[in-house]
Amino acid sequence: MRPYKTNPVIVERVWGGSRLCGYNKSIQGSTIGESWETGSLEGDTPVLIKLIDARETLSVQVHPDDEFAFKIENEKNGKSEAWVVLECSEDAFIIYGFNRPVEKAEIMSLLGKGSIAEVLNYVKVRKGDCIYIPAGTVHSLGKGILAYEVQQPSDLTYRIYDWDRKDLQGKSRELHVDKAAEAINYSAKLPQITNIYNSLKDNFINIINCKHFESSYRCLKHKEFQSYEPGRFRAFTTISGSVVLRFEDSLILAHKGDTIIIPEEYDRTVSIEGLEAAEYIVTACNI
Repeated sequence: MRPYKTNPVIVERVWGGSRLCGYNKSIQGSTIGESWETGSLEGDTPVLIKLIDARETLSVQVHPDDEFAFKIENEKNGKSEAWVVLECSEDAFIIYGFNRPVEKAEIMSLLGKGSIAEVLNYVKVRKGDCIYIPAGTVHSLGKGILAYEVQQPSDLTYRIYDWDRKDLQGKSRELHVDKAAEAINYSAKLPQITNIYNSLKDNFINIINCKHFESSYRCLKHKEFQSYEPGRFRAFTTISGSVVLRFEDSLILAHKGDTIIIPEEYDRTVSIEGLEAAEYIVTACNI
């Protein structure tokens, strides 16, 4: 299979907005929450990449790990993920874990009283921040953030609190409290946040590296290029400017928001060239 530009799946969410039109997405309405850059979960890519527009804060949720997903849901894998903040408001935050040690019994009690917010850990974020969220971590993306997300290819999400919000049909969204309480890693550590622009060296930085995937950020000047050797799945997502992927006697143009896939079985070197000053994130699979 040769390299190709993806055809994203646009997903409406009750908390979504309209900013993805600025990332080369053809959207209608004001509640577009996600662009699934690598297609549906039934696709053949080993990771799922999304662009997420959080007009409002997402639900407080947790994803199961591989063992829990297989044992309880009969799914092949759970869901660890990572975010890169592409845009955000000045007061932007995420929720990551708890602000003090807690146990399952207390969490169940707080959920029953609608008081879970008092133990959630709020973390201020800014443009360029990179956050890894291993499976089992209670988390939420705060309002005003537009993010790049890479995750294991799974949609297993257990909501534990949704701010008393109604869905697009006016109904309360389903919660999954019992499963969430079992899936939570109560010993999870606080996040280690790396900022792209504070840590950049030679226009390149490795930003996420876990057992499932790794992601790097690179910026290019006009006509500057970077080559990549074959034999590994890679997904390139342009986050500013425009680039061109060159391979054999072909090329693929990618504007801000576009994603290009290099299949693992493709056996030729490819290069990414900046058609202007440009930035992109490249994600590779580790499994």
